[in-house]
Amino acid sequence: MFTRQVLKKLSLFAASAVLLTALGGCGTKEEGDESLSSVSETIEGSSTETVPAAVPTQEPTEEVLPPVSYPCEYLTEELHCVYDDVDIFGTLYTPNNGREKHPAVILSHGYNCIGSDMQDIAISLAQNGVMAYTFDYCGGSERSASSGESVDMSIETEQDNLRHVIDMVSEMESADSNKLYIYGESQGGFVAALTGAEMPDRIAGMFLVYPAFSIVDQWLAMNPDDMTEPFNFMGGMMLSKTFYDGVPRYDVYEHLKAFTNPVLIYQGDKDQVVNVSYAERIDEAFPDSELTIIEGAGHGFGGKDRTLVKDGVCGFFIDRGIRD
Repeated sequence: MFTRQVLKKLSLFAASAVLLTALGGCGTKEEGDESLSSVSETIEGSSTETVPAAVPTQEPTEEVLPPVSYPCEYLTEELHCVYDDVDIFGTLYTPNNGREKHPAVILSHGYNCIGSDMQDIAISLAQNGVMAYTFDYCGGSERSASSGESVDMSIETEQDNLRHVIDMVSEMESADSNKLYIYGESQGGFVAALTGAEMPDRIAGMFLVYPAFSIVDQWLAMNPDDMTEPFNFMGGMMLSKTFYDGVPRYDVYEHLKAFTNPVLIYQGDKDQVVNVSYAERIDEAFPDSELTIIEGAGHGFGGKDRTLVKDGVCGFFIDRGIRD
């Protein structure tokens, strides 16, 4: 295994010190006593003079939260994102570490997968002080617990789902909206990257695992005239021309340049679904990205390769002190 890391900008948030302070808890300031005390001295046969005494000052103090021992306990709960006629099934993993607010990661699954397929990543994040939310894209899998059918699913519908999930998580009292991140695998990585680049002021960073930017070339090379009826695609899931119509027609690489926050990319050099050249191209497009190429890995990581991703994602928060 070899690792190639490309850091194109040292722009890890000029305002990160402010964000770290916010994560540490709600600072409480105690106001000093602003009333003036005075000393009066009366001398017989003379007028009374009031001499103001020095005003006592008190430095504002901030609440110091007790240190946390990691890995910590975590809580899970079923949490739906509901809007219009859409019902998105999801699970929230919240660190039980005594903090009122947490950095948060939204996990975006791949084609014909579901949110719980990334449970291992979500649990690792929660044990390390980072809130995580997994969910099922509508029509994104035969196993999906969300509403919708696969024949109605496309990149556009998944982006719409993700935008609403981002809104929901951002509004949670337990989430620090200034530290909101997106994690995505395969098609979910493609969707996450496009959506995150739309809102660089809201997404603090992204983690992309073999992101399927090959979708554009693959699908636009197809003949839409052959899509008059639903068809089986990549084994077991029915799609329709809706998917073809929802493939971006704009320059997706130019689109990524708007996202200037940190991005970690993981790609196997033996991936037969998404060639390593796509990862290299998006790495060049992002202003601040780090590409890790895993020797011998294909499309879908297991064993030590999966551990490498978990350690890398959790390490991002640990090394930068974001979780505390």
